[in-house]
Formats: sequence, structure tokens, C-alpha cells
Amino acid sequence: MNLKSKLAIAAASAAVILSTIAPATFASTNVNLSGNGVFSHNSVTVNNSTTTNVTQSNSSTVITEVNSNVNTGNNNTSFNTNGSNAIITGNAKSDVTVNVSGPSNTATVNTTCGCSTNTTINVKNNGAFTSNNVNVSNKNTQNIVQDVWSLITTSVNSIAGTGNNSSSFNTKGSNGIVTGNSTSNVTVNVTGPSNTLQ
Repeated sequence: MNLKSKLAIAAASAAVILSTIAPATFASTNVNLSGNGVFSHNSVTVNNSTTTNVTQSNSSTVITEVNSNVNTGNNNTSFNTNGSNAIITGNAKSDVTVNVSGPSNTATVNTTCGCSTNTTINVKNNGAFTSNNVNVSNKNTQNIVQDVWSLITTSVNSIAGTGNNSSSFNTKGSNGIVTGNSTSNVTVNVTGPSNTLQ
């Protein structure tokens, strides 16, 4: 009995963050059973398997605190005699923009087996009453786990003021108070965590 067999088995395993996982590629599997005598019993089993394990874990804690205080007020002109007095304040403007992004996981996994489709098995020219058994199995297993956790806390305190000005106890003359505009703009953009499987 002549038995020629060439078999290659490969497995790929990875635990990565933001990477690409390619499956293992099998070489050709060739089995040749021929020229066996009568009453011979021949059995061939070929198992091709690939396993891809992807585990991604990501956690983040983001705490943002912003205090913005703009003030052109709290001016005083008092106790003046025989004169013109004026308080003119400028504009008070507070612009606050906060952008917070959560963590992300991205895994690109090829869903094809990567197993060879060129497996060749020849069972021929055997004698009478021979028994031949051939089993070929191609198996692809993918285990993918993506876990992401995020705690995001944002606190913004924005104050813009032009007031609290005083003009008092002035004798004669012209006295006046002119305040500018007071504007407070707050923008908070929060993007939560994400998992992407391609």
C-alpha cells in the first residue's frame, strides 16, 4: 500500500486594538491512495481548521471643568463737583466650547475561511473487495469580543457681566452710566463610545 499525504494546518489568534486580522491560509492538501491489493482497508482523515480570536477592551474616564468669568462692570464715579462724569463699559462676552469623545474599538476581520479549496484526493486502481474511507473537514471559527466603557462628566460655569456700576454724590455737572453688551455662549458636544466590526 502506498500512502502519500501532504497536510498543512494553521491557526491564527490575536488580541488587538484597532488592527486588522487576516485568516490563516492553508497549503494544498493532496492524498493519493492507489494500487492497493485485494481486501485492503484504507482510511484517510483530513482536518483543516482556522480559529481567529479577537478581544478588544477599552475604558476611559473624562472629567472636564471650565470656569469662565468676564466682567467689565464694578466701576464707580462718585463725589465729583462741577464736572461731567460718565461710565462707559465695554462688551463682556464669554464663549466656551467643549468637545469630548469617548473611546472606540474597530476590528476588521475577514469572514472567509482561508482554507484551501484545492484539496485533491485520489482513490483508484484498488483490488477487489477493498474498503476505502475518506473524510475531509474545513472549519473556520471566529470569536470576537468588543468591550468599551466610558464615564464622561462635564461642568461649565460661564459668567459675563457689565453691571454693578455706580455714580453717586456728585455735585453739578452731567453724570451718566452706559454699559456694553453682556453675552455668554456655551456649547458642549459629547460623543459616546463605539464598537465597529467590519
